[in-house]
Amino acid sequence: MGVKYSAADSAQLIQAMTSNLQVANQVTDRLSSGCDHLIASLESGELQGAAYTAGKGLFTEVIIPAIKKLQEAIDDIQGELASYKSADSEVAGYGELDLDLLKEQLKIKNEQLAKVEKQIADNQDFFRNAGALLTGKLGELLSQTSALMEVETQLNIGIREIQEKIDKLEWFVDQVSQYFTDSLQVLGLAIQGATQLSQVLVDSEGNYSTDGIDMSWSTKMKAQKIQTISKKKYLEPKERLIQEASRNMMLSDEGDAYYRSQLKEKLKGKPRSEWDKIVDDYNHTLKIDNEGNIIDIFDFRAYKDRHYQKDDNFSVLKNGKYDSAYTRMVNEKYQELIQENFEANSVDLAKGVVEILAGLGIYAGTSLGAAFALEWAPLTGGGSALVAAAAVEAGYITAEGLVVDGTLSVARTLYEIDTANLGVTLSAASNYNSWQANKPTSKTISGRGGKLIEARVGNRKVKLRVDWEPTSGTNGDGVFQVQSGSGKSGYSIDEHIDIGKISDRNSVMNWVNKTRRLKNLNESVKNEIVDRIWKTFQNNY
Repeated sequence: MGVKYSAADSAQLIQAMTSNLQVANQVTDRLSSGCDHLIASLESGELQGAAYTAGKGLFTEVIIPAIKKLQEAIDDIQGELASYKSADSEVAGYGELDLDLLKEQLKIKNEQLAKVEKQIADNQDFFRNAGALLTGKLGELLSQTSALMEVETQLNIGIREIQEKIDKLEWFVDQVSQYFTDSLQVLGLAIQGATQLSQVLVDSEGNYSTDGIDMSWSTKMKAQKIQTISKKKYLEPKERLIQEASRNMMLSDEGDAYYRSQLKEKLKGKPRSEWDKIVDDYNHTLKIDNEGNIIDIFDFRAYKDRHYQKDDNFSVLKNGKYDSAYTRMVNEKYQELIQENFEANSVDLAKGVVEILAGLGIYAGTSLGAAFALEWAPLTGGGSALVAAAAVEAGYITAEGLVVDGTLSVARTLYEIDTANLGVTLSAASNYNSWQANKPTSKTISGRGGKLIEARVGNRKVKLRVDWEPTSGTNGDGVFQVQSGSGKSGYSIDEHIDIGKISDRNSVMNWVNKTRRLKNLNESVKNEIVDRIWKTFQNNY
């Protein structure tokens, strides 16, 4: 049976859980208060005697830890119920949803659309229009085509509406399937514990015995980890794909903004089935410098003639914007290669190309030696193939990474290299795979005043930074870390919050205010820490 959703049933679930949580909170509060009072009375001497002293062990070792864990589970359910309500609000407006039925409706509409589009294409065929003109039926044909275009528009609207319902229902299921599992495990153990505790034997001296009773529930309950799953906003599938791709890249702030804008443009109007390939293809064209900036190199030599006397042969863009320093470096290096008559030595040309790319920070290692592991896009044409083959021979790229006309080919003649090859090679080079293997695992978040936050602790000045580690944490979902160097100040911070603990800005501020090393910072510093974490969370989750 497929997934079905009912807004009415969901509302009843929310109401029932809310009521049950109120009762559960009251019960655990009373139990906790009673236990605390009992232990306090025993420790103060108000209650004395062997029986009381022996009974204290049962409470401190078994009952009180179980109640505390139960309270933690109830708090977890309460937090995740809030997340459930948020997720529910995205689908409740549809009333009833049946995933299998929606997919069948989508299939039918897509088939109808294909037929309509084919008929429109047939009607617009030149020879058919010419025939209609000769037979006097052109007006009828144009009218029919106009009607079909209206049907096409309505079908596309219907397809988008059905696809949106499918997307939101699948997202809802993915979200809520994570809720309540750990806390329900604790509740199950608590019920088991209540049954087992009724069988505990207590003698006249107050000593208790659990012989023959399965007390494993207590150990399991103490060990059970509880993590509240925070709510996540619904994102359109395309936006979610761009966000995930961006998170995987770990580019600089400017590089990330440019990368997202480029992906958005490349995905515009493209069928969903092609999205993953479009992203992967684009990634494998990227040249990324060692600071996470995207570099584009444009070759202007083909446009230089007697009417165009600009000295620059190449222009370099960094994150989509002209970069004068990079442009100057590339052109100066190119002029050096020309003066060295590199056409006579293809290996020197390959070395020169690699050195230019390395000068831009586009490389896979710390030196120019050994295999440079630069990725090369498929090259066509003899000249560019020669340059690539020369680079292999020089040891700057690997033969396995070189594809010429769809086949591995390094045993090509190394003669007659044209200077135009340099531009082709620069444009084709990509270090995406190398960047993925060597990219940073954390990223310092900039904010007001740059990357570091100046703070005072007593009479000491300290500098703090907020780092984002997208693959760290309990489930590998990521953490935000607030750190400082111990340095001369003698004050050191190393605190982190899991992504799963963040639901809104207040949840971050609550964490700061409860964290011993952070809570006494002044309000402006705390707000700056919270703003950096919350801004990055919103951008990436």
